[in-house]
Amino acid sequence: MDETMQQTVYVVDDDELIQESLSLAFEQHDFAVACFSTAQDFLSHSQHHELPDQAALVLDLSLPDMHGLEVQTQLTQLGVAIPIIIYSGTADVPHTVKALTQGAYTLLQKPVSITTLVKTVQKAVAEFSTAQRQRQRVKQAQEQINKLSKRECDVARLAAQGLSAQKIAETLFISPRTAEAHKSNIFNKLGINSVASLAQYFALADTHH
Repeated sequence: MDETMQQTVYVVDDDELIQESLSLAFEQHDFAVACFSTAQDFLSHSQHHELPDQAALVLDLSLPDMHGLEVQTQLTQLGVAIPIIIYSGTADVPHTVKALTQGAYTLLQKPVSITTLVKTVQKAVAEFSTAQRQRQRVKQAQEQINKLSKRECDVARLAAQGLSAQKIAETLFISPRTAEAHKSNIFNKLGINSVASLAQYFALADTHH
């Protein structure tokens, strides 16, 4: 099954019965499913395979080789971004707080209905995918703006605020003709043809700050 063509759920739990029941449930909802009995098996997989954009991890805390919270930590260190649903029967309040603080999407206490788990994973994947797309748009906007010289960036930011060439010239102590020339160069470098598009670039780039 091609993981890149559909939503994928990774299940890390050493209980084979849970693996089987979750695999069946998620496959019935058109998920690709990959199960791992140890934390190290999944960490190794995530190191050697690029995880699909639309994926989630269902993670037990009590694994034979590593605590689930340590798995979270190692995934962060590896730069692996994936929504994590902790699915455990042993989580206490401190573990719950730490898991969420470290970035887990949520923690579900066993036993939980399969329907609840599936809906939670679907929601996590949808929200994470939306956030990923937004981060990509922000990154692209920043990369485009970084193509500009400092002076062009100054002109572009003022133009994005709706200032005319005359006002830009007065603000930056340059001639209106120079301001217009900078504006033309900016549009060419960014591949745009309107102030509205320019404003959108800065709105996206500034969300990073």
